[in-house]
Amino acid sequence: MEIEPVVGTPVRIPPGRVAIRLDERQKSAYRALYAGYRTVLDGLPVLREREFDGRAVNVTPRQLEALNRAFASLAAAEPPPANVFDAQERSRQRLFKRLQYLS
Repeated sequence: MEIEPVVGTPVRIPPGRVAIRLDERQKSAYRALYAGYRTVLDGLPVLREREFDGRAVNVTPRQLEALNRAFASLAAAEPPPANVFDAQERSRQRLFKRLQYLS
């Protein structure tokens, strides 16, 4: 799934921030990214559900770069599974590999 990068426009208040608007594909991609535990570590902006109502969201330029990097990495990641059982099997195999490594 190819996601186009988010473009920010500078805002006056607060200084040093840019305003972004996410379309539906970007919103669903952000939700998938936010479901992971690395959002804070990767520098992604933490957006609340109320900020998805169409308003512009102010973020720092660093957060915008992190968001575009995350969208690019999400597009390069493995394709979504065909059904739920494939996803469960894939996650179970990953868990077994981790446990095998730890033991």
